[in-house]
Amino acid sequence: MCDDLLEAAEVRNGEWTHRKCKTKLKPVGDNVCYHCGRPVRREKQEYCHDCTRGIQQKQSPFWKGTPFSCYQQGKALFLYQDEAKKMMYRFKYGNRRTYADFFADEAQKQYGDWITGKSVEAVVPVPMYRKKEKQRGYNQADVFAKKLADALGLAYEPAAVQRIVDTKPQKELGDEERKNNLKNAFHVEKFIVKYKYILLVDDIYTTGSTAEAVARQLLAAGVEKVFFLSVCIGNGY
Repeated sequence: MCDDLLEAAEVRNGEWTHRKCKTKLKPVGDNVCYHCGRPVRREKQEYCHDCTRGIQQKQSPFWKGTPFSCYQQGKALFLYQDEAKKMMYRFKYGNRRTYADFFADEAQKQYGDWITGKSVEAVVPVPMYRKKEKQRGYNQADVFAKKLADALGLAYEPAAVQRIVDTKPQKELGDEERKNNLKNAFHVEKFIVKYKYILLVDDIYTTGSTAEAVARQLLAAGVEKVFFLSVCIGNGY
């Protein structure tokens, strides 16, 4: 992208970016993991490598009877590569909050029917640690969540979940470290149980550990189902 996001008055036919810029962003497409939404190689492949491994693990006698995942299903808008990486860097660190208008518009076009079909009642952003959010000036997931909730006519609940531990970046850790890193990292306010079905949103889906940790706390608080949506996602081969 050229970083020239159109203002609302300039939008034509629902396009928030220049056409040639939008073509540089690679949509996730239809050939994705049924659970997390990562792209998969084979047309009839139901699950990505990570989700397949998770399912197999939960089928063992030790895990039998426990759910494979705490969130029901996840979706994403773009592949996290090339131009999308540059775009997300500017969104997170360059104060390009207006990108959220474009993301919300794309989410409504691509997944509006999916969200409606899941009877989602409220949109909840993955929270940042308060000190980090204060230093940056905003939580990019929160900005996206607000725009998306407005576009879909859903409740917006930014205070539903707080990150109460300043955790290390998940991408720097191994599998077991990721799980331990997020233990007791989130607190859920009890008022959120007035909603049965929640859409949890974030900017980037990498390992899935954060989505799992937040969804687990939401379910423990009394929410019945959690769905997940991110702007970008990595490959799941």
